[in-house]
Amino acid sequence: MRRAKMGFFLGVLLGAGILMGGAAMGEPPENWTSGIAYDLIPAAKITKVSFYMDKTEAGPMLTYEVGIQNVSEKATRFKLTIYPLEGDPVAGFYPLTERKGKPLALEPKEVMVLKWPVFSQEMPKGFALVVRDVEE
Repeated sequence: MRRAKMGFFLGVLLGAGILMGGAAMGEPPENWTSGIAYDLIPAAKITKVSFYMDKTEAGPMLTYEVGIQNVSEKATRFKLTIYPLEGDPVAGFYPLTERKGKPLALEPKEVMVLKWPVFSQEMPKGFALVVRDVEE
């Protein structure tokens, strides 16, 4: 019975990861051992980075808040992957879902800030932010 519960729980987490961004794209920088590291494509600019313990329906959780700006001349959809030094990566899209009257991409010069809660109750010792574009 315990294995069935564990299997169900892992299935839910895996399913949530697929729905929230699928497999992580890119890798954290080599030889990175502490602090915040960045690996961005030229079309993206990080405008905000914060992390804090936030109250959620599931209790207190570590939340990353990351802003991305499209600095290219064309509308682009981005994928952010957050690689903590400890734990599993978190990935998601900018924009995450369709927006009324707007393309599923950030317009040139547009900035979007999103929050990414993770199943951690400890502050990170470091993390890497990897931003790639999504071709659809």
